[in-house]
Amino acid sequence: MMLLLVWVAAPLLVSLLVCALMIRLGPKDAPDGGRKTQIRPVPSAGGIGVLAGLLAAFLLAGLIQPGGLGNPLAMLAQSALAGPMLLVLIAGGLGFADDRLNLPAGRKLLVLAAASVLAAIYGPHVTHLWLPGAAGEGFGLPVLFAILCAAFWLFVMSNAVNFIDGANGIALGSAAILLAAMAFLAAPPPGGAPGILFLLLQAAVAALIGFLVWNLTGRLYAGDTGSLAIGALIGGAGLAVGAIYSVWVPAILALPFLIDVFLTLGWRARLRRPLMQAHRDHAYQLFLRAGWSHLKVAALWWVFCLVAALAAITGARLGAGPAFCLFAVLLVTGSALWISQRVTLGRRLAADGI
Repeated sequence: MMLLLVWVAAPLLVSLLVCALMIRLGPKDAPDGGRKTQIRPVPSAGGIGVLAGLLAAFLLAGLIQPGGLGNPLAMLAQSALAGPMLLVLIAGGLGFADDRLNLPAGRKLLVLAAASVLAAIYGPHVTHLWLPGAAGEGFGLPVLFAILCAAFWLFVMSNAVNFIDGANGIALGSAAILLAAMAFLAAPPPGGAPGILFLLLQAAVAALIGFLVWNLTGRLYAGDTGSLAIGALIGGAGLAVGAIYSVWVPAILALPFLIDVFLTLGWRARLRRPLMQAHRDHAYQLFLRAGWSHLKVAALWWVFCLVAALAAITGARLGAGPAFCLFAVLLVTGSALWISQRVTLGRRLAADGI
């Protein structure tokens, strides 16, 4: 009962209250007559509430020391998750600065890339990669290559959540589902003591729910503070889950974000449109332009994430080979759905000038 209070109730309530404060004091996200769909300025940087909820859980756990865990904050600092959590803090701080000051995109990406490399050096390392034709655990990865791959993954996930954060509930609601799936995979056996990864993910999901109470009604946005920080958290937790099971498990979970991000970038590159410029070309934005409500669009992505979560859990239980097969099937299916939307709804919107 005490664990439930510390790792669920505390982050949820703190996030809820800090987000309420951010509605009054946070920076405002003003409409721009184009990409941003709100009709008036909306308080932003709600990610501060999520991060505050996470911090509150660890501080309270350190005071109460439930279940003989010792000090969870010290455990986190001494674990392989210390690097990714440092990235979460850097990404959140960078995002907050951007929410207030509108930083140049190039400089923001450079700082995030450097922080991703640092986190990858100290974070969990995926040492084997299973591919078709490989036996056993698959191919061993050289340490330097594994670090570079981890840094790329962290960088991509931090930005991917930010790219999708354009409809109430879509980005952080989807993130909550993915983090809950990872928490399920990291859960201790019956009667076993919960590990730091499980506790961290449990608190993160609770803190996200506290934020979503305000976000789903359009009263508060996560801002880059929330999207960059939670993207980094998904990336770091994904590395830890990948080290336990296989790299294909977090890859499956990330598909609802990555398919749209990479195909949209590829589509814009093909049309020679600027990749660093804000736009309305993502799949979810096409639905919004077609008149779908924010909740309807977010609910569709939640369904995608639930499918990915079930596939990832199945892949984790069956092994690396089946997980790769599930990844391939969902990748092809998701890409086909994206292309189908682009050549039907996308063309109709272009013809109507919407």
